[in-house]
Amino acid sequence: MDIHFHPLFSLDERAHLYFSIIGRALYTAQHLEMNCRAIVGFIHMRLSVTRSGPDVLDNPEFLGQIEHIWKQTLGRHVNILKDYGFFDEDFRRLLGEAVDARNEIAHFITIGIDEHTDFGSINIFDDIKPLIRKIATADKFMSGLLHFLNKDPLPTPDLFISYENQVIDWVLAPASFH
Repeated sequence: MDIHFHPLFSLDERAHLYFSIIGRALYTAQHLEMNCRAIVGFIHMRLSVTRSGPDVLDNPEFLGQIEHIWKQTLGRHVNILKDYGFFDEDFRRLLGEAVDARNEIAHFITIGIDEHTDFGSINIFDDIKPLIRKIATADKFMSGLLHFLNKDPLPTPDLFISYENQVIDWVLAPASFH
């Protein structure tokens, strides 16, 4: 019996849509993770330079620390950012909710999907939309913070106002194959 092996079920149009949405949702979560990783690395670098001078950037121990930062997960990056104490309680809660939303998508949203699943009966839009909104909201602020830290110009106010909806629309867009 092959009950514990990957079901490799038929990928009709509904299954393609379902899995393309999951993939884009995970990409969105990865984008937030990348931004958090960059901010943690930036802060670590700035604190290290302040404590030890600019030569620390060539120090193998420092480079090992940066490599370690790069291998950590979104949850760990968010905890580090919370521990730095730069953010108020509302923002720390927003980051925590984004991590929970990412974990829901990565670990739980596909539970119960098997070769007998009727993808036409699944309303992925209602399940994933609030999760994506939480991730996109945190990502908007982390992206803006990266612009600020790097002294890059900030995007237009229109982007800040519509960012979450633009991300949600992109994640939930119909999959098209040509």
